[in-house]
Amino acid sequence: MAVFKKCLVFLLVLLTAFALQIIFFSPISPDILELPLTSPSASVPPSNNQLQKVIKLGEGLLEGPEDVAVDEDGALYTATRGGWIRRLHRNGSWEDWKKFESNTLLGIATPKRGGLIVCDADKGLLKFTDDGVTVLASHVDGSEIR
Repeated sequence: MAVFKKCLVFLLVLLTAFALQIIFFSPISPDILELPLTSPSASVPPSNNQLQKVIKLGEGLLEGPEDVAVDEDGALYTATRGGWIRRLHRNGSWEDWKKFESNTLLGIATPKRGGLIVCDADKGLLKFTDDGVTVLASHVDGSEIR
C-alpha cells in the first residue's frame, strides 16, 4: 500500500509540474481570436464563368506531369512520369525536349544561367541543357539522395 501511495504522489507532482510548465512557459497564447463580423451590406462579388474559359495546356498529351517552370524566353517546361522533359513553345507547340531514363522526375526550376534544374527522387539534383544532363548532387553528407 505504501508503494501505491508513493506512486500516486509522484504522479500528482508530475502532473502538477507539467500543468505549471504549460501555463507559464507555453508559447501558445490562450487569448481568444475575435474576427471582425461581416455585415450583410458587404458587397458580394458577382458570379462569373471565367474558369470555364480556361484552356488546359497539355491535357491528354502529358503522362503524369509533376511540375512546371517557365524560362526567360517564355517557354514552359514540365517533367512527366514517363521520363520526358516536355517544352511548350510560345506558339503553342509541344516538344519532347529531353528523355531521361527515370519515372521519378519531380520538381523543376529554371536557373538564371539557362538550362533546367530537375529533382529526381532516385538520381538526385540534375541540370538539363541542350548539350545533355549533368548530375549536380547525388549525395548529401555522405548519404545517397533517396
